[in-house]
Order: sequence, then C-alpha cells, then structure tokens
Amino acid sequence: MTDPIRFGLLGPVEMWCGQREISVGSPQQRALLAMLLLRHGERLGLGEIVRALWGEEIPRGAYATVRTYVSRLRRILAGVADGASGPLDIRTEADGYRMLVEPTAIDLHNFRAGVASAQRVWGLGQPHHAARQLAGALSLWRGTPLTGLGHINGPFFSHQRTWLEQLLIEATEERLTVDIEIGNYADAAADLKAAVVEHPYRERLWELLMLALYRLSRQAEALAAYREVSGRLASDLGVRPGPGLQRIHARILATDPELITGLPSAV
Repeated sequence: MTDPIRFGLLGPVEMWCGQREISVGSPQQRALLAMLLLRHGERLGLGEIVRALWGEEIPRGAYATVRTYVSRLRRILAGVADGASGPLDIRTEADGYRMLVEPTAIDLHNFRAGVASAQRVWGLGQPHHAARQLAGALSLWRGTPLTGLGHINGPFFSHQRTWLEQLLIEATEERLTVDIEIGNYADAAADLKAAVVEHPYRERLWELLMLALYRLSRQAEALAAYREVSGRLASDLGVRPGPGLQRIHARILATDPELITGLPSAV
C-alpha cells in the first residue's frame, strides 16, 4: 500500500508522504505551495502570486521565477503522485495556476470539516460526540499557521494567517462550551484560564470561564474574573463589558439556580 500524501497549513507549511516529510524547496516555493493549497480548486493569478511573494517592489524576472517555482513543484508532486488518492498536479489556466489535490489531503480542509461535523451532531443533541470531533479537529494544529516562509509576510499571508487564527479561537470556544455542557468543568476552567491570558479581550472566553468557575462552586473566583476583565477593557480599550458578560455577572450575583443546568449558549 502506497503511503498517503498530506499537506500542512496549520503550522509550518509542510508536505508528507506517509510519515516522511517531503522537501518543497525554498521559502518562496513553500509560500507558493501554500497559496495554491489555500486557493484549493480555484485559479490563482500569476500577478497575485508575484505581489504576495515580493510585495510592491517586484524584481525583474519575477514572473519567470514563479514559472520556475511551479515547474519545480510539479516535479516534486510527480515524484510522490503514486501516494495520492486522486489527482496531484498544478495546472496552468490562462494567466495563472490551479492545484489539483484531494481536499482530504489538506489539514485545513479536515479541520473545517471536523468542526462542521461537530456542530451538526451538537445540534442533534450529541455533545459528547461533538466534543470528540472538536478535539480531533483541534489536534490538527501544529502551531502558528503558515510559518516557514522566511521573510515573506506581506498582506496576503498576514490576512490569511489572521483568518486561520480566527477559525482556531472560534473552534476552541466551541470545544470549551461543549466541555462545560458535558460537565468537564475543571478541565474547561484550566484551559480557559490559559486562553484568557492569550486572548485577554475575547469576552466569550471570560463568560465561559465565569460559568465554569460558578459550576465548580467557586463563585468568588467567577466574580473576581469579571472584575479583572472589566478592568482590562476599561483601562486598555476604554469600553465596558458587553451584554453577555454583564448578563452572566448579574446571574452569578443573584445565585441563579438555572445557571447550574442551563446551556452555556443561553448565558
């Protein structure tokens, strides 16, 4: 049986054949591969590639260099194509390129599919199943997305990285919400304490932290968390806590018994 081909975007941009990493060349060549994978199935214009790799100061011969990168990537893909479950190639289309690869070979596709599946089963009233699927999807992350590209960090990759990190924090919030729903209060509280350090202005994380602490009978800590985030928002951003934080704060102060059993999404 031939080893499967896999591509990684949720961390350093990488390619594997089974457990063996395949070298994809220079940082610029790696960046081009990342662009093709991100634009999976769609045409990527040559001009867009050049601007992403070099910015506004495009060197002479940049277009020819991109064509050279594409040729090298094609040779690399051809060398491992036997391990692919479908087509594995870069096609020339008009003034641009399109990569042919099975979506399940790309970690980003599998992450998004796992999150979507978890949302479906959660909506069907299967939170334990949703928790397992979310954990599996999040395990695909290997660090900061789209790294290993050398000095390349223009608007294209900056915007893509921001988008990917937003997907990550949203999925993390969903996993922690499900953890609280199924009663994993202690684990959720520990993870949430770390999460609010990394994302101190993400109010949903603070809401979940307060809920987890309250369900652990740590009302004083939950109220202290509210004071902490309120102070941060006021001093750093000049704003008050949003409706969600204010609502859970009021319910904790009132020792609302429904907060013990109510769904986190109803906080």
